[in-house]
Amino acid sequence: MRITYASRIVFENGAVAKNVRVSVFDRDQPGKTDDDLTITPGLSDDQGNFTVIYDSARYQDSTLVTITAPRHPPVDWTLETRTSIEPDAQDVYQPYLRFTYPLDGMDHTAECDLKPKKREYKLPQPLPHDFKPVQNGFQFVNRFPGLFLPIALPFGLDQPNAIYGLCGGMSAGAADFLLAGRNIPQTTTVPKAGEPLHRFLYKRQLDSLGSFGDIILRFINWMGRPDEGPNGTQKLTLGEFENKIRSRLNAFRPVVLGMLYVKWSDSREVWLNHQVLAYRYTRTSDNLRIDLYDPNYPRRNDVFIEAIKTPWGLKCVQRIGANSKTLYGFFMIPHQPVIPPSELS
Repeated sequence: MRITYASRIVFENGAVAKNVRVSVFDRDQPGKTDDDLTITPGLSDDQGNFTVIYDSARYQDSTLVTITAPRHPPVDWTLETRTSIEPDAQDVYQPYLRFTYPLDGMDHTAECDLKPKKREYKLPQPLPHDFKPVQNGFQFVNRFPGLFLPIALPFGLDQPNAIYGLCGGMSAGAADFLLAGRNIPQTTTVPKAGEPLHRFLYKRQLDSLGSFGDIILRFINWMGRPDEGPNGTQKLTLGEFENKIRSRLNAFRPVVLGMLYVKWSDSREVWLNHQVLAYRYTRTSDNLRIDLYDPNYPRRNDVFIEAIKTPWGLKCVQRIGANSKTLYGFFMIPHQPVIPPSELS
């Protein structure tokens, strides 16, 4: 049976896997060669999409069968031995996809069981990247005219007046362009409401706030906590880094961070907190540095978090070149990569 199958392939860190050759095989018993079912192999495009055509009827192996039976009953009942080639009844259909692709100057092969409804497969390795805010971050500052939310906020919270930020959308968007292998738009002008780039960043900003605004609620929760102690922001920050952020950065996954700039003792304006993109870290036994793309400081490679280990966790400050900014702590914001619209280039 001729079957056309379409899906998508990405690297382990979510980066688009381009120019991957895709074939379909049937897995045979140990000692036998797997059957190649491919009619037309697939080749992934610049979004990782591929289409492969294969014939499932090619899967079944044959076996040589020997029997002893009468020669021509009922005329001649003389027994004779006969051999014939028959389908192997023990051959079970187990299709899988074989991916062939170059990485780091070497050819690699990976396999995944073919699942008809699966719409994305992952290769076992991450695709390394060399993120630099000066070239991979947006080139304009995070200041948009107007009001972000046309509604009143609960709990008597205030929202910015006349100017708003899309820091979460810009952070997530920069990661999206990186993982898609696309050049980020090089405009230095802040996009206006209704323009394609603004629509994209606004949508990604809403995504960065989580379902039902749960990221806002998390900021509110952290704003009410002390610095030190078993429930303080220093301990929570250390847990976020060790349990979530570190492994992702090790796997070349950029991480959107929620940056806690204010507590209730400072301000009731939850919007004074911030979102950035972490792309690399280095550390010694007591010190930690996390390099950032900060939408408030475009075209700068010298923005980072400096954290010192304390008995309770991590005491942090944000560095912007020779300047610094108060930072009570940070936490990971979930990021699901998307392919930026083709009109953004």
